[in-house]
Amino acid sequence: MTIRIAVFIIAFATAAQAQVTFTKDVAPILQRACQNCHRPNNMAPMSLLTYQDARPWARSIKEKVVKRDMPPWFVDRCGPLDSR
Repeated sequence: MTIRIAVFIIAFATAAQAQVTFTKDVAPILQRACQNCHRPNNMAPMSLLTYQDARPWARSIKEKVVKRDMPPWFVDRCGPLDSR
């Protein structure tokens, strides 16, 4: 019985660590690769600064990234948010 409880606790802890969150997992990618352009009053048509901004575009973002349409190759990647 004790072993079952231990296995359950370890499995639960592992699953909790594997949860993807916007702040921890998605926002840093958007900051690095998208937000130079995707911010208010900039060249991109929509802001991707917050979860509320990005969520309605999730399917489109996935499609564009998978097709490698975004980020566009011709964009200057030396902006202030780029860590390279």
